[in-house]
Amino acid sequence: MAGPRLHVGLMLVAALAVSGCAATITRNGISSAKLAETAEIPGMPGVRFWADEVPRNPIAEIRRRTAHMPPIGQTAKTRDGRKVIETLALSGGGSDGAFGAGVLAGWSKRGDRPEFQVVTGVSAGAIIAPFAFLGPSEDDSLHTIWTQYKQDEVVTPEIFSGLFGGPALASTAPLAGLIAQYIDRRFLDRIAAQYQRGRVLLVLTTNLDAQRPVVWNMGEIALNRSPEATELFRKVILASAAIPAAFPPVKIEVEAGGKDYDELHVDGGTTREVFVSPVEAPLSAFDSLYPNPPLRRYYIIKNGKATPDQEVVKPTTLQIAARSISTLIKSQNQGELYKIYRIAHDGGADFNFMAVPPSFSLQTKQIYDPKYQSALYEEGFSEGRKNIWMKSPPGQAPVRPSPDRELTSSVAAPGSG
Repeated sequence: MAGPRLHVGLMLVAALAVSGCAATITRNGISSAKLAETAEIPGMPGVRFWADEVPRNPIAEIRRRTAHMPPIGQTAKTRDGRKVIETLALSGGGSDGAFGAGVLAGWSKRGDRPEFQVVTGVSAGAIIAPFAFLGPSEDDSLHTIWTQYKQDEVVTPEIFSGLFGGPALASTAPLAGLIAQYIDRRFLDRIAAQYQRGRVLLVLTTNLDAQRPVVWNMGEIALNRSPEATELFRKVILASAAIPAAFPPVKIEVEAGGKDYDELHVDGGTTREVFVSPVEAPLSAFDSLYPNPPLRRYYIIKNGKATPDQEVVKPTTLQIAARSISTLIKSQNQGELYKIYRIAHDGGADFNFMAVPPSFSLQTKQIYDPKYQSALYEEGFSEGRKNIWMKSPPGQAPVRPSPDRELTSSVAAPGSG
């Protein structure tokens, strides 16, 4: 899926060429890594945490972080006294997010789409995730968001500003307006109600100052009824989709050491294209959250192609650099998928993966192209109706299932009937 990635890559290279220019965003950042560790959102402690932490005592750390949360999976279906925890993970992918939106709609049409206990989103997936979390009732909204808007209705070029000192080559003010149009207080109340049922919505951004991924508990934010909570919810989604250099970073106000500071957050895909767990720990560490160890099933939708995509590259500096950046992103994602697969296998979870089929050949060089996205949405819809999932990442031979995984797979899975 070289089109959108190529366009963004070219913009990134152009920005790097003038990286010595002064930024125009007024900053009051945190220069100390130790102080940054303590930073919290004013009035909303506990709504976020580092995604790259490996706790010395995972069980104690997980209990500490979830002490204020409703019991996770309290409304999940059960089998033999064990909760069935189904997780939907939506990857980044720019305008290829139309694929994930289509998959969900096709799955809804099929009639066996689960009520996911956990939904995670990165970048394009972060835009989809809140709607996917609320269920099939939001499929029409996702269709509109991903197929009906032209590029100038989502971003506006600011090439000269970006090249000569601005924070980006385009403004996302139109995108911020669209997010605000769809995500209002009533929308947050619906998210909060599902969170109180024990369902979890997580979005990932990258803290550019710290060079670290940050996971946001969107249900916890939604529970707070202040205007600041609505603004933060929108900012997190915008930040997760803020492609570095192409789109401006999002400034988020924090408190640390009794003083006010700010952080810059960008595209979650800068550090991680997809994730299923908020803490770097084996699945067994999460078992203490349930009366009995649960049965787990992961559904991962990659908004893009997971396999190599042949394309004749023009031998120019920008074309070579852009293609290399696109290849780097794809390679990074392959490593992430394998890691998730191994965690799932070692923890007895059922792994399910879907990506844009290699046969999809339409391309575009725009960041937002309704014709391209409509075609990709229909491709996703078709795949969602089929509901056929890969049981291991592309290029990875499946390992022999553990007994627990065999049991998990025996639960009536969507598409098995």
